[in-house]
Amino acid sequence: MSETLATPLAVAGKRRWIAVSAMIGSAACWGFATVMSRDLLDTMSSSALLVVQLTASVAALLLLAIPNAPWRYRSNGIGQAALIGILEPGLTYTIGLVGLSLTSANSASVISASEPVLIVLVAWLLLRQRPSPALIGCIGLAVVGLLLVSGEALIERGQTSSAGDSLIVLATLFAASYVVLSSRVTGDFPAATLASAQQIVGLAFAIGVFLIVQSAGLERQTLIALSPGVLAYAAFSGVIQYALAFWLYLVGLRYLSPAAAGLWLTLVPVFGLIGAYVWLHEIPTGWMIAGAALIIGAVVIGRSQE
Repeated sequence: MSETLATPLAVAGKRRWIAVSAMIGSAACWGFATVMSRDLLDTMSSSALLVVQLTASVAALLLLAIPNAPWRYRSNGIGQAALIGILEPGLTYTIGLVGLSLTSANSASVISASEPVLIVLVAWLLLRQRPSPALIGCIGLAVVGLLLVSGEALIERGQTSSAGDSLIVLATLFAASYVVLSSRVTGDFPAATLASAQQIVGLAFAIGVFLIVQSAGLERQTLIALSPGVLAYAAFSGVIQYALAFWLYLVGLRYLSPAAAGLWLTLVPVFGLIGAYVWLHEIPTGWMIAGAALIIGAVVIGRSQE
């Protein structure tokens, strides 16, 4: 093999490993941080938690973005890319938390499992990107694994409501749209710069929701009433769930199609099972372990279709 041919292959191989490492890292961050957030919601309201988490995340991302801070870019491109942050974390997490308060966590987990499928559909509609049949098959296999990981959610749906389930569907659609639209701009800006710009917009949205909720008297808990330990824990979870997770995901998305990136998202609940076992001492059922194995198998097979 000539040197001129070996060099492009080496570059392609390096990019693939960067994408794989970044996607695994982002899935681990989201999986572990979800367990932390679940733990924190026992001591603080969802709107307050989101504000603290995003504040810490934006601070961390701005440090990562030095010297390429978002405001150093004078073009309209950075502004348009930042507005994608309204979709996620803005609308996705705000609407998702409201929906979760109206329906069961089990029902929400089953609905959220449809995100990889929605990513394929949105990419098909907006970007005319049609994944290969093999990749679609892997995504379908992973979704089956996700439903198995949801465990008792398939049998015991608990107290659900059509309004709550509809909001979870809407939040999942916003999350899928974020992935597709971000894939169009990941090559234009450094990942930390893009993530910080998007999350500044998301933080402004979250603060607005928090102030509305407080003024309406729907939640009476104030940030001042929280202990320093709880605030530090919430801030740490925000750095993991938003700063590191989104930064790594945007790095991987630079080299992957939205559909392929959606397949890697299915690893999130696998890491969630591990985190729940380590931190909350929740022992997974046999069905959950089988689902996790199915997800991992689908991702391994799907790698060859990226």
